[in-house]
Amino acid sequence: MGALGKYQIVVMTVMFELGSTPLFELGIEAKQDAWLAMLFASLAGLVLTWIYLRIQLRFPSYGLNELLRAHLGRILGAAVSLLFAVYFIYEASRNVRDFSELTVMTILQQTPQWIIIAIVCLIGLYAAWKGTTVFFRVVELLFPIVFVSYAFILLLLIVSRLSNYHRLLPMLEHGVAPVLNAAFPDIVSFPFGQMVVFLVFWHRVKENKRLGRAAVWAYIVVAFFLTLMNALTISILGPEIASISSLPLLEVVQLIRFASFLERVDVFVTLLLYIGLYVKMTLFYMAAILVVNGIFPKSYRTYAVVIIVLIAAMAFLEPDHTTFIWIGLTVSVKIFPLFQIVIPLLLLVIGALRGLGSNKGVDGGAAAEK
Repeated sequence: MGALGKYQIVVMTVMFELGSTPLFELGIEAKQDAWLAMLFASLAGLVLTWIYLRIQLRFPSYGLNELLRAHLGRILGAAVSLLFAVYFIYEASRNVRDFSELTVMTILQQTPQWIIIAIVCLIGLYAAWKGTTVFFRVVELLFPIVFVSYAFILLLLIVSRLSNYHRLLPMLEHGVAPVLNAAFPDIVSFPFGQMVVFLVFWHRVKENKRLGRAAVWAYIVVAFFLTLMNALTISILGPEIASISSLPLLEVVQLIRFASFLERVDVFVTLLLYIGLYVKMTLFYMAAILVVNGIFPKSYRTYAVVIIVLIAAMAFLEPDHTTFIWIGLTVSVKIFPLFQIVIPLLLLVIGALRGLGSNKGVDGGAAAEK
């Protein structure tokens, strides 16, 4: 596997955290204070990112498998690695399902979902076949397009004067408790806790000494943007409409009418969401391949085929869109903190108690793509 540049990690962090997040109005249970819930959750996520970086920087050349073995021992470390692989596979399958649901609801209403899922999985397989280095480079090329596009949409929303900031008032009408309940653990888990996937890739960054600063600043930028978009959506739709909308961001941009000629920006936004979903799905998918290949060393491409079949199959677990959203935003976010919070905290404590911090004592390395 080739090395990754610091800029590539920054770009991937931004693109990954964006991912499918704009699809949902997170924290809407807190009504007009949803953006505060997003803000509090992002601060907690920043702490989690610091924890992940502390674990990584103890052994800069280790991937997730090696980190787990260094802290938990060979057998227990391998078992937890396998659990992480299952978690990554399920997260990837949810992004595939998000992709198909978005497509059916917006542009291809008559197309069977299995066709869309098959196409997305084949594209993901192609990316995995080419390897992580090529995939990171592709995302690096896509980043300027996504950055400029979201900046343009943000400018249009501000210039069109659709916002009514009175819809964000009164702040903390029912105290801080509803905000904290909306933020923890739900928004912390999705999207901010998903940064744990970078423990699979950080060890490949060439400029290891500057990894922490680059990752933290990338996180801060995207967290600020997501909080701003959350507040804008509520200020335009209002908490009542935002809470019942299936695709609040698309409803917001559909309202844009500028200079009597610029409209139908929602199609443009849908394409941006496709890019985000694809990037997130593929990164989880590649992480699963690398983790499994580190436990049971065989051909990287063999695992790529097997795992994409599992992802496609798991995308059909939920029978309908309502069940899919309910499981994703209420059930999964209660389980995933095991991987995002509990295990990383355990590793942090074990490392501190045992004084870990050298690259000695763990056999093996990350499996190479073959």
